[in-house]
Amino acid sequence: MTDSIALSKILVPLVSGFQPKSLLLAGETALECIKGYEDTRLLKITTPFAQSQIEQLPLVDVAVISDLTEQLDVAAGQQWLGSLRNRYTPHIFLISEPAQARQNGWQLTDYLALGLRHIAGTQQGVQLFSYAIENYQYRRDWLNSRFWANPENYDKYRW
Repeated sequence: MTDSIALSKILVPLVSGFQPKSLLLAGETALECIKGYEDTRLLKITTPFAQSQIEQLPLVDVAVISDLTEQLDVAAGQQWLGSLRNRYTPHIFLISEPAQARQNGWQLTDYLALGLRHIAGTQQGVQLFSYAIENYQYRRDWLNSRFWANPENYDKYRW
């Protein structure tokens, strides 16, 4: 991936918006794009990706991942990202080059199945996806006490 400057302009403000106390960078492009966080709270994972790499991780606030979809097939990539998302971080930014990712079987629905949202793309075709636990499920209007467990309505309405 060659467009690290354009990605940096997009990623750095997004990452800074979460005010992370710890940051995980995985992949060469992620390391190139996020250079302003060179401190002791920065964790790095290099390619090739393996499930064993994330099993020893501490909890991190934000993870920036690149080169994953270009190297792993869909099943292995979803397992890796799913483990990271479910156990180690509430915020993920995934950098993907769709042309190379398609060679490993990745499609847009595979990203969406992980709860990722497409947030940006560059002129070179690099795509940026994000996951934030607080945006994963939107708040439904019907899910509140006004519609549930109202004893005063028990004999008035039949459901």
